[in-house]
Amino acid sequence: MGVITNRYLNVINWQSVNDAVVMGNNEVHVWRISISQNIKRLEQYEALLTPDESLRAGKYRQQKDTYRFIISRGAQRIILGQYLNTPPAQLQFVLAGNKKPRLVNTDGQIVNYNLSHAGDWIVLAVATLPVGADVEYIDEAFLFLDILADNFSREEAAYINQQNSTERFFTLWTRKEAILKATGQGLGEHLPLTPALDGEHILDGSLTGSDKNWLLNSFMLQAGYVSTIVAEDAGQAYQFFNF
Repeated sequence: MGVITNRYLNVINWQSVNDAVVMGNNEVHVWRISISQNIKRLEQYEALLTPDESLRAGKYRQQKDTYRFIISRGAQRIILGQYLNTPPAQLQFVLAGNKKPRLVNTDGQIVNYNLSHAGDWIVLAVATLPVGADVEYIDEAFLFLDILADNFSREEAAYINQQNSTERFFTLWTRKEAILKATGQGLGEHLPLTPALDGEHILDGSLTGSDKNWLLNSFMLQAGYVSTIVAEDAGQAYQFFNF
């Protein structure tokens, strides 16, 4: 059986990047992208999209969703292009069998990545091993009590109900989402089986990826936003970047 280790990072050093970033072995790079701060570059990002991506962007009913998609895909292309030494517009994205997006035509270079967005923020995790990412806006108006029993263990529900309940709920939720995205298993009945409390936990054998060990880190992406990154554990070093 595999093990997942969950921890919370209280201090994050967000680095500003002027040159291309190089990823070492067993590193995980985390990028945060503000939608509002990148609206002024919308045309630049839109110029990088394929015809199919431009068509997809135009299908959103709300303008904010169109802007978010364009910035998200444009930023992905710019960031991932740096790692692969490939012009951003030439990257090709496809869905793998587990519905996880991946890159093709990378000349043997393996780059695993996962992306999530909420409100004004996007988080992109890049790694040499399988990785999952999730970010949530800590919405104090969200009525989460009705879904605790179906999606959390009794111990997790008790932890959430002690104090700072809304923040605790969204922190544990991002943990469940991140690991299920890393393995490509999806949500549904697997949520209550996915351990989200701090510490080391043996994974249920019914979960995809339960034969591997995983390291999970939760942190505040920005005030009011909690994020979790999980990667197959091989002693990775984490770096955090502003885009």
